[in-house]
Amino acid sequence: MPFISQIQRQSDYAYFPSETPIVIDNGASYFRIGWAGENDPRVIFRNIVQRPRHKATGETVTIVGDHDPALLRYFDCTRSGPRSAFDNNVVYQFEIMEYILDFGFDRLGANGSQIDHPVLITECVCNPVHSRSKMSELLFETYGVPSVAFGVDAAFSYKYNQRHGICYEDGLAICPGFNTTHVIPFIAGEPVYKGCTRTNIGGYHVTDYLKQLLSLKYPHHMARFTWEKVEDLKMEHCYIAPTYASETRLFQEIDPTFVPKSEAEASQQGSEVPKSRPLTQEDFKIVLGIERFRCPEVLFNPNLVGIGQAGVDEMAGVSIRRLPEKDEELEKRLTSSILMTGGSCLYPGMCERLEAGIRMIRPCGTPIKVVRALDPILDAWRGASAYAAAVQSPQQTFTRMDYFEKGEDWIRGYKFRYNL
Repeated sequence: MPFISQIQRQSDYAYFPSETPIVIDNGASYFRIGWAGENDPRVIFRNIVQRPRHKATGETVTIVGDHDPALLRYFDCTRSGPRSAFDNNVVYQFEIMEYILDFGFDRLGANGSQIDHPVLITECVCNPVHSRSKMSELLFETYGVPSVAFGVDAAFSYKYNQRHGICYEDGLAICPGFNTTHVIPFIAGEPVYKGCTRTNIGGYHVTDYLKQLLSLKYPHHMARFTWEKVEDLKMEHCYIAPTYASETRLFQEIDPTFVPKSEAEASQQGSEVPKSRPLTQEDFKIVLGIERFRCPEVLFNPNLVGIGQAGVDEMAGVSIRRLPEKDEELEKRLTSSILMTGGSCLYPGMCERLEAGIRMIRPCGTPIKVVRALDPILDAWRGASAYAAAVQSPQQTFTRMDYFEKGEDWIRGYKFRYNL
């Protein structure tokens, strides 16, 4: 299958013995693959697939992840946009997932479709059994892997930071990801899934909201606001306001003529197109004002984009209340070790705002400490790599024989243990 990519193919695949596991962090935004025991993944690319046709020959090619934009002038991309295998952090398009895995194994250096190494792959919290079953079927029957283990990405990140003294055995892992946000309580080093909470809000919604606001503000540049450019603007300039209302008043004091648009106005694409006039220097400037903190505010107030769900600070309180045991001392230990991981926790002011929000919903005097992971983006893969390299790792896997003999019932009862 022809691939177009700037990612170089690894050349040392044959030097790894067959018992060395392959570690995959299968995120909704990025795909990371590498070898157990190493500190960094070998290959990282965006978890999307595009299949355009060549304008001259009509040949269909597969573009996985990152690509050279200069090559796209030779291909017709109007009928084939980027596609993801995920729906709200759950893999459901396994045809696309097969393209992703083909490319990942190929860039890792594998020859042919048979993979003779055990695989440890991440998944979301409380992943549906059907999704895990189809992923097992894909890995066992298409690639012939000898054994598979599934683990939660946020849990691997929490345990990795726990070993480095960033958080404790009892605590909360808050993971604002690409299109969902999860909160996972940990007791004695193990995740308690009955206390997990999730909302369908994440970095995707922040970028999409910023793209909408900029397109309304600068209709002349609407075609230039590509997803990649808006993503870069978001990561470079956006921040979390200490309080949204006070930050908005601050902008009004700086510019008395400033009037924030209502959410109803922001949701319309029916703004009037100005009449034709000569372009000036001002037409080529983009000024980011209230958008810098208004867009990431959706993580705390999803109602801004029409999603009637709880914000990330409120989710922490809900997660604690869901725990089966009501222990005041345990709750204090949980709020004393709150770890933020995931790409959407990199905004300046995120930890301070979250700590203030949780303090408002907890009893007076409750100890609250919010810390950011050592590397919110790569710690999930590093934690999984360390576990896959441990001596106890083979006991956490299920083999191809288990899959064919026990089927979905075995997958349904599978539970990864994170304490080594």
